[in-house]
Amino acid sequence: GFSIRIWSNDHLPRHVHVFKGDGECVINLQGTDSLPELREFYGMKRKEVAKAIQLVYKHQEKLIEAWIKIHG
Repeated sequence: GFSIRIWSNDHLPRHVHVFKGDGECVINLQGTDSLPELREFYGMKRKEVAKAIQLVYKHQEKLIEAWIKIHG
């Protein structure tokens, strides 16, 4: 039930929006330690946020490639 999106008109730093039900979190693709880093969340339980971070970590390389393809 998670949806990960990269908006074409978005801004740096490289990040994704992860949706679950009515909730959303924003996760930077590379934090200070090069790992995904939670930036903010709304309407998601902490357990869902943790799962979202795991999903982004699992697909981090592909998501970074997608961000670069979209934003240059």
